[in-house]
Amino acid sequence: MTWKIILCSGAEHLEEDLRKLSYDVYKSGLNYDGKRFFPNSDLYTRIDGIDELSGKDVLVIQSGTFSGELDREKFTTADRVWEVLQVLDVLRCPLKVEEKGHKVYEYEELEPPRRIEVLYTFLPCALQDKAFKTGEAVSAKLAVELTLAKADRVITIDPHPPEDVWWVRRLREENKLVILSAVPMLIDEASNRFGIKEYELIAPDEGAQRRLGIRGFTKQRIDSFTVVMRGELNVAGKNIIVIDDLTKSGSTLIKARENLMKMGAQDVICCVTHVLPTVEKGEELLRKLVERINGRILTTNTVRTRTFEEEHPECLVSIAPLIDKYLKSAR
Repeated sequence: MTWKIILCSGAEHLEEDLRKLSYDVYKSGLNYDGKRFFPNSDLYTRIDGIDELSGKDVLVIQSGTFSGELDREKFTTADRVWEVLQVLDVLRCPLKVEEKGHKVYEYEELEPPRRIEVLYTFLPCALQDKAFKTGEAVSAKLAVELTLAKADRVITIDPHPPEDVWWVRRLREENKLVILSAVPMLIDEASNRFGIKEYELIAPDEGAQRRLGIRGFTKQRIDSFTVVMRGELNVAGKNIIVIDDLTKSGSTLIKARENLMKMGAQDVICCVTHVLPTVEKGEELLRKLVERINGRILTTNTVRTRTFEEEHPECLVSIAPLIDKYLKSAR
């Protein structure tokens, strides 16, 4: 059975790529002001064609992070999660609504989809994947558990939480959480686009080393934008691909590349799955990242940015084939 796909606000930029792969794609309608938000900031959600999803397998796709410059209306991470919950509620309890008169409506229950899964291209609240201090909320866990209250399964791409974090491990064992990786795709693209056939993979910090099983640097983060990187690596004369899951300021990738070049590397390409605009600086830091490393970077469109979608499309890799591969293998 062919999957039907619903794109939430953070994933609407994937529409063309998914339609090219022959998927039926649905999006939310707008309210009577032509917007996704009411004047008091309440979020409006409506899935046109809901009757076409009865008895079908449905994948809801969302990116769980702040809006970049290309979004006409600005969404917070909380807005993104709430939107998913609204969509899931519509799917679980679909209603046909018929207006019979002024403010008089008749409702007919529709058959819901057979299966509903949610793909977070970027996991909501991923930076708070565990409690670092007493009394802290484990926000990423909460976002996933809220989603699973209405969905059969959550899928995500290269999540920041390590797979050995207790709640991630538990949900994976229960087959409630599936992790996909864009890393192999990025490595292949880096080899082809930058013309490097022989290379070594390097991780910029301990987390990436643990996830990927490769050597790399040790990193101490001072704050959200400052890192100290340590380690001596024998990379003289080698082509290096630095692999990381996400960047906000680019400081880790910039330092890793600078250090590797000082150690004698012939070329250093950075591959990072997620690039995240920040609330205060927008995409300014992402532009500086591309400039500082001379465009030697590849990333995916898990998060929509003007920096990579419009200004540096040569550095962008679509995740649509990764989604297609999952849907063709999903059972």
